[in-house]
Amino acid sequence: MFRRVVITILGLILVVLLVFTGLQDRTVLIVEEQSSGIRHELYPLDDQFVLSYIHSVLLTPVDEHFIITEDNALILQKTVYESFGVGLPYEQVNDEDFEIMDGKFILYLERRFESLDMIISPIPKHSITVDGETFQFNEMLELQDQSIRIYSINKKVFKIGNYSVVL
Repeated sequence: MFRRVVITILGLILVVLLVFTGLQDRTVLIVEEQSSGIRHELYPLDDQFVLSYIHSVLLTPVDEHFIITEDNALILQKTVYESFGVGLPYEQVNDEDFEIMDGKFILYLERRFESLDMIISPIPKHSITVDGETFQFNEMLELQDQSIRIYSINKKVFKIGNYSVVL
C-alpha cells in the first residue's frame, strides 16, 4: 500500500514538472475562411511567412514577406515582383528601400497589419509559405474564390524535444 502511494506521488510530481517545464507560448498563424469560419493553423518556427500570388493583370509572380511581432501584428517587410504595373508598388521613401536583384524588383517596407483580409483568386499559385513549406490556398480551403482572414495568436504548447502538442 505504502509503495503504491509513493509511486503515485512521484508520478504526479513528474507530470507536474514536465508540464511546467515543457509548456510554452507558441505563435500560431491562422488562415480563417470567412464564409464557414473554418480555421487552418500554421506554426511558423521563425515567426515569418510569405504570401505569393500571380498578379491578376500582369500575370507575373509577387511575393510578400511578413514577420510576426510579439504582439501578433503582421509586418510586411518586403515585396518582390517582376514588373511594374497597376496594383504593384512603385514608390519608396529612400533610395535604399528599393533594389533590383536577379531581374526582380524588391521594395523594402515596414507596414503593420493586425490581420490580412483577402479574396482568393482562381489564378493558380495563390499560396502561403511557412518554414519552407508552401500551402496552395485552392487546395487548403473548403470553397474556392472566397475571402479569408490571416492573423496571428499565441497558444500554449506542451513541448518535449522535437514534439509539440497544442493545448
